[in-house]
Amino acid sequence: MIHPDAAHQVRRREILTDDGVRLVAHLLGDPAAPPALLVPGTFSNHTFWLGTRGTGFARAIAAAGFHAWVLDPRGHGASQRPTPRDRWNFDDWARRDVPAAVRAAAAAGPGVVLVGHSAGGAATLIAAAAHPELRVRAVVVIATPVPWLQGFRRTTTRMVRRGSLLLGRFPARLLRLGPEDELAGVMAQWMSWNLDGHWTGDDGTDYVARIRELPHPTLFVAGAGDHVEAPPHAVHALYELAGSFDKTYLLCGRGTGFSADFDHSGLVVSRAARAEVWPKIMAWLDATLR
Repeated sequence: MIHPDAAHQVRRREILTDDGVRLVAHLLGDPAAPPALLVPGTFSNHTFWLGTRGTGFARAIAAAGFHAWVLDPRGHGASQRPTPRDRWNFDDWARRDVPAAVRAAAAAGPGVVLVGHSAGGAATLIAAAAHPELRVRAVVVIATPVPWLQGFRRTTTRMVRRGSLLLGRFPARLLRLGPEDELAGVMAQWMSWNLDGHWTGDDGTDYVARIRELPHPTLFVAGAGDHVEAPPHAVHALYELAGSFDKTYLLCGRGTGFSADFDHSGLVVSRAARAEVWPKIMAWLDATLR
């Protein structure tokens, strides 16, 4: 039986990707419990899921009976940082980091539940869709848009892409967008998808076609107050795109019975989310995995 405090005891696990990058996952809960891999979005790291004051979604999902694996993608948190020679991009997150973490988490038990926020949700979807050999049981994507439906002006998108490549990073900390500056290649590839109106991998993989064939039960969560990063119509378009036989769209706002119109990060890290959004996600997982 799991110790009552086990959900609060964080352990570190190193993971090596197929290109030799050292990742760190932060583990909570009973190692014998079904694994859930949590992936943060851009400008972020493991603290998004763990919380900075002892309260976080990862702790809640561990207490609910999962073995939580909170991933720091390359270039973030405790994971390996790039050298000037490295040209890491979004494909590295989705095609190397997430698959390596899924394989590690699934090694000693059943398949893995994938949970991603924002760009982390896109990384989990791409990983599951492009790597059908991965042992995935279900996917939860929170505030994840179809990139070209975010509504960014094309001039702004080009400036972000060019500026990131020139600086070698996107200065998110300076702009107070999050605790981590973003990898230039991650921002450049996402902005290219925004401009091109399509998801295509470095190896030519058509991610749209793969997502249309996604077989896993999938929950898409949108915030009614998320007007910039993941507007509800852009999240719903991703829901419609997915080919999952069992998929659910959850819009969190006053018009759908919630106490607030949740914004991009507030879907996970607010007090209202703990009381209203987290239980909805847990209930969906319980009904889907039972």
